Amino acid sequence: MIHRYSPHSRKARQAGFSLLETFIGITIGLFILAGIVTVFGSTRQNFTAQTGMSQWQDNERTAMTLLTTVIEHAGYYYNPQSQLATTAFPATTQFPTAGQVVTGTSGSTAGNDTVTVRYFPSTSGGSTSDFMEDCNGGIAGSSSTAMSINTFALNSSNELTCAVGTQTARALVGGITGFSVLYGVDSDGNGSVNGYFPASAMTNATWATVVSVQVTLTFTNPLDSTQPITSVRVINLMSHA
Repeated sequence: MIHRYSPHSRKARQAGFSLLETFIGITIGLFILAGIVTVFGSTRQNFTAQTGMSQWQDNERTAMTLLTTVIEHAGYYYNPQSQLATTAFPATTQFPTAGQVVTGTSGSTAGNDTVTVRYFPSTSGGSTSDFMEDCNGGIAGSSSTAMSINTFALNSSNELTCAVGTQTARALVGGITGFSVLYGVDSDGNGSVNGYFPASAMTNATWATVVSVQVTLTFTNPLDSTQPITSVRVINLMSHA
């Protein structure tokens, strides 16, 4: 059988999309594109948030580790069998009481305190070396008379810094907007803290009774800049642990 096609049927088969069909297709495509853009934006936002939180966690862990490692050394000296703590740590301008191993200042603004500790490791490089680090990662005790004095503070760039002795302070960790320090005082000598006080409330007598230090770091919140994150840790001094 021979099939015959009219010109009208051939024209119908060759016709393209109508204007209405084209608009419908464009509309569907725009909806799909909007969905893709939304998913991409959400994914990017989540990635940025996760990256920010990871950075904060790294900064918090690094800062607290450095503070704990150094502050807990306060009062350590390598030859307690042959001398007293008051002899190992004589009175100085910075430490006005013999045996005092920690001091600090209260900042003119909240969260801008400083804390300084000293300890006396054995000479590095020998068989009896303590290999105790200072706050800048160096090995303390470079000579038999080297007292290690470390000072933590916050600079104007929101960085926790540390200075060893009279050296220039070095930035350690960023993203910190506040550094507050309280000192645990054992006023009755029973080994327990009777109260925590800022440096502004301390006296020469109470500095010598400090057994622990409470540090509070305030960090910029990567998810909400109006809601800072605080981290608190109590650090026991090695001389009273």
